[in-house]
Amino acid sequence: MTDEQFGGLCNLYGFAPSRSLRELLETATAQAVISEREACLAIAEKYGMGKDIIAAAVRARGQA
Repeated sequence: MTDEQFGGLCNLYGFAPSRSLRELLETATAQAVISEREACLAIAEKYGMGKDIIAAAVRARGQA
């Protein structure tokens, strides 16, 4: 997250910018990404899709 994005979130929700808040948001974002990737792999396994195909799709989504 850029400084501008962080500042915008703080302004939007009325929080004072702080290092601990930024670290909390970055950790939550990272956990959300991990959860999304795990969900994609679970769907791939459920429908018998190759993990390599899904892994490529997840990587491509992360770069978009």
